[in-house]
Amino acid sequence: MSRLVGSLVAAGVTKSYGAEVVLQDVSLVVPPRARIGLVGPNGAGKSTLLRLLGGLEEPDEGRIRRTPPALAVGYLAQERDGGARTRSGGQEARAALAELLRGAPDVLLLDEPTNDLDFAGLAWLERSLASHPGSLVVVSHDRAFLDRTVARVVELDEWTRGTTEYSGGWSDYEAERERRRERHYRRWESSVAERRRIEAQERRMADWERRGYGQGRKKKKSKDVKRTYAAKLARVEVVEKPYEPWELQLSLGSASRSGDVVLRLEHAVVERRSFRLGPLDLEIGWGDRVAIAGPNGSGKTTLLDALLGRRPLAAGTRVLGAGVVLGELEQDRAALTRLQTLLEIFRDFEEGTARTLLAKFGLGADDVLRPSASLSPGERTRAALALLTARGVNCLVLDEPTNHLDVEAIEELERALAGYDGTVILVTHDRRFLEAFAPGRTIEL
Repeated sequence: MSRLVGSLVAAGVTKSYGAEVVLQDVSLVVPPRARIGLVGPNGAGKSTLLRLLGGLEEPDEGRIRRTPPALAVGYLAQERDGGARTRSGGQEARAALAELLRGAPDVLLLDEPTNDLDFAGLAWLERSLASHPGSLVVVSHDRAFLDRTVARVVELDEWTRGTTEYSGGWSDYEAERERRRERHYRRWESSVAERRRIEAQERRMADWERRGYGQGRKKKKSKDVKRTYAAKLARVEVVEKPYEPWELQLSLGSASRSGDVVLRLEHAVVERRSFRLGPLDLEIGWGDRVAIAGPNGSGKTTLLDALLGRRPLAAGTRVLGAGVVLGELEQDRAALTRLQTLLEIFRDFEEGTARTLLAKFGLGADDVLRPSASLSPGERTRAALALLTARGVNCLVLDEPTNHLDVEAIEELERALAGYDGTVILVTHDRRFLEAFAPGRTIEL
């Protein structure tokens, strides 16, 4: 297939959904061979911008221009429809990516392509993108992937609804963003200090005039004094205080201690259609931090099903320890894809308590009355974590918890888990998240 050398351009694009402005006068140029990462908090408009670039939606203002018009654009959605149910989520993700790459589009638009991929799948994707001759625009929460893949970062601002561009990968972006923020603070502090100095000088002068100091010299009229200092103030640069975004603060404290033995499998065999796992002997104790690792299709989710008692054993026994309160964050967040509102899902708790807890997880008054199925993937993940906290879970089972979370929420979840005193069983392919989790034991399948 011959490749068209051209560009994809968003020019002055604005997009709203109802009364909510998602993107405001956004411009972005995607030249040949570009490697661009779109970053920003959930709700900042990253997926919306990808859909506009892909032609799946039309902007309210501005335009999307393909040069030449026949430029081929391939798009991968964040939430992908599964083909065979016999495949794992990671196998489905790899199949969808492989099919898209086979078409060799001139521009690739990828929305969270690393979700569900195992380490081998991540390495394959990174190699495939490195050899892809076209352009790439990617939304991803995987910091290591962004460092390896992109050469330019475009940050979408949740406050201005505009963009700021940075050169380099994630680490370069993070360092430069902090440097810009520090410079902004210094300019703002200098501006405030200078204005205060001039205003204090004006007050002193006015006070001297009232007291009759400086007798014998020609007195200035008060309006002349005001004019003089107004001119001085006008020459001082006006710098707006740096925007302080709302910060997510998660707390995952367990309600009570369980017994020393939390979960035990003895000669356990689990079967799932033609797949067989085991026999396994496994014991997890109080306070253990366990990572379950292995390639897609090796049985990680099947093992979690057995530990949770959701799938009966074909052989062997499962023991649940005394006082254990299990809580699971499912990979597909299935518990929050229904028509119930969040308040209905939290019906076992007093409404004020539920609203306060959900607010701590970034879900406000408008969100709690929406059907849970209408929440974004990131919002569903935060709601699921809030539900686990409300139940006082002392054994957390987390299956790909970083899927659909923005980086700020992932980093806050890292901090929350560091302070959690219960037992944690984790499946993740987020390399930096796994490092921060620091498992005491890893079970390889």
